[in-house]
Amino acid sequence: MFGISVFGDSITFGRGDNLDGGWCGRLKKYFESKDFHNCLFNLGLCGDTTKNLLERFDAEAKARVKFIRDQDRQVIIFSIGINDSRLLGKDKIPETEIVNFENNIQTLIDKAKNYTKEIFFIGLTPVDESITLDYEETVFTNERVKQFNNKVNQLCKKNHIPFFDMFQEFSKLHYQRLLDDGLHPNSKGYEEMYKLIKNFLKL
Repeated sequence: MFGISVFGDSITFGRGDNLDGGWCGRLKKYFESKDFHNCLFNLGLCGDTTKNLLERFDAEAKARVKFIRDQDRQVIIFSIGINDSRLLGKDKIPETEIVNFENNIQTLIDKAKNYTKEIFFIGLTPVDESITLDYEETVFTNERVKQFNNKVNQLCKKNHIPFFDMFQEFSKLHYQRLLDDGLHPNSKGYEEMYKLIKNFLKL
């Protein structure tokens, strides 16, 4: 038996895919069907940034580690950052400065190491700028999404942590047709993410 805790935002949560629960819901069904005692916790919260995640990480990680027996495997997956990349309001104020984002990701890595050696990061998804340049009074651009995605990749290399470049791989799939609202995947998009992530994890 081993458990997987997936920390992230609305794309982790599976917003817009109520039937199957997004990529994380699909991974849960696959993973838990392999062993009666396996468990996957979807800890994605809509709107979360790395700062928000840091505020709740220890409490939620401790609760899941307590649930998993000492002899079992504990895996932590992070899929966070797209909300950090957004620009706010008419003045397009950055939600998170890149230097603060870097510090937050490194702190998440350091905290996660207190619970397990098995840590994975899933990169950010590209957006459809024809929709997201004015999205709920915020702006998402692929330039900034890619910048934040690359920063996560750099930190994973520095810390010897596996990183899946979702931005790169999703971009190969004519991804606009896989998005529901320009930001969140539709059911087909989540299915593609699930298949890519399952093959990457090899759990």
